[in-house]
Amino acid sequence: MSTKRTVLLFGAALILLGSACKKEMATPDPITTLSVTLNGANLTSGATNIPTEATLVMVFSAALDPAAFEAALAITSPVGSPATAITYANQSAKVTLVLDLVEETTYTLTIDDRPIGQRGERLSGQLALVFTTAASGIINTLPPCTSSSNDCLQTVSLSSGSGSADFSFFSSFPIYEENAEWTDLTAAVIVLHGVERNAADYFNYFMTTLLQQNLAENVILISPFFKNAAEAAPGDYYWGGSGWREGQNAISTEKISSFAVLDQLIGQLADRQHFPALEKIIVTGHSSGALLAHLYAAANRAETNHPDLTFTYVVANSQYFYYPDGQRINENTNQRYTPTGCAGYDFWPQGYQATPPFLSTTPLAEFNAHFSERSVNYLLGNGGGSDNAFNSTNCYATLLGSTRFRRGENMFRYMELAYPGTHHHTKTIVNGIGHDGKGRYQSSEFRALLTDLLN
Repeated sequence: MSTKRTVLLFGAALILLGSACKKEMATPDPITTLSVTLNGANLTSGATNIPTEATLVMVFSAALDPAAFEAALAITSPVGSPATAITYANQSAKVTLVLDLVEETTYTLTIDDRPIGQRGERLSGQLALVFTTAASGIINTLPPCTSSSNDCLQTVSLSSGSGSADFSFFSSFPIYEENAEWTDLTAAVIVLHGVERNAADYFNYFMTTLLQQNLAENVILISPFFKNAAEAAPGDYYWGGSGWREGQNAISTEKISSFAVLDQLIGQLADRQHFPALEKIIVTGHSSGALLAHLYAAANRAETNHPDLTFTYVVANSQYFYYPDGQRINENTNQRYTPTGCAGYDFWPQGYQATPPFLSTTPLAEFNAHFSERSVNYLLGNGGGSDNAFNSTNCYATLLGSTRFRRGENMFRYMELAYPGTHHHTKTIVNGIGHDGKGRYQSSEFRALLTDLLN
């Protein structure tokens, strides 16, 4: 082989080797900060009224090297660095810092632009957050948590009467924060998921509307999560089948009615020490959640126990309805009649027979009085589209009406005939929207209704 050819081959090899080295040494994609929350609320630079006992959670786009991360992290103040306990989750992509802060002090949290990832990734830019603790350690205001990530997911221990277990819910504010006096929160919305138990989706659907209406800063949004056995962790409440939408007890070791869950959540919101400005509560649900809202309107004890609050129940597109007696609406005559030939058609939840244990001490007359006197809005969609969950087979269901929309119309017609001039039920038609929770809660008709209810 000639010397010239040898040199050429050697040069080519060097080029290939250099190219391979460049590929191996290519800079990894930068790490981004997905969210930063403090005590369950979004934390932005410049925040004030931060509690002295603070849990700060940061979620990143990639796994961290804990030692490298802690070397890049600094929390400083005029009185020194606070005591900090750090834990990691989600393969070290989620970092929780428990901070012991000093009252009326400004802190600066920084993460330097240096490698902190397990593959040597850097932050896309230095992170710097400045926040100031409250003078008395009391929170008066925080930015809302606005997405259904785990940062907005809260868990609380609720009493079953004989014991307790955990219940989870998405919330835009940490409603069980002990060091809070929420002076800006004037209303709360509890939105109930459908049969798919997709509480996260309904939180997002409704939060979009609150943000569009500039209401998110003053309205607490809560989306309860009625878990099934497969979704529950040890120590959680959970429900079988559709029992949760009918007020039935959980089938977990500890028993609690879904009605009692809502009563206890509202009981926390009614605590004037923590929510001095709260005036209004809206309970709404779509589809199966709408049935729960419809039944809860009459079943709940919260409205009686907290007369200083104004309650409204928005029933969005249910296919099942409670009727105070055995009558139904004849769609041909649009008048009331008593059906025959359908055994059990008036059993719970369509009627007041075989009711859940929560109602064992509630007489029919009392239940029906609450049902007619309380403020219920039927949010009905007249659009088409698929509706695979619609029950057009069982006679107890078909007696309610021929379509989902018609069943809502029939329910309101019944109230007009059975309680003329005395009931407090209304209806709102959402044009062109069928069985679609997102479309209904983000419709112009619902936004107008929501603004009216909150004014």
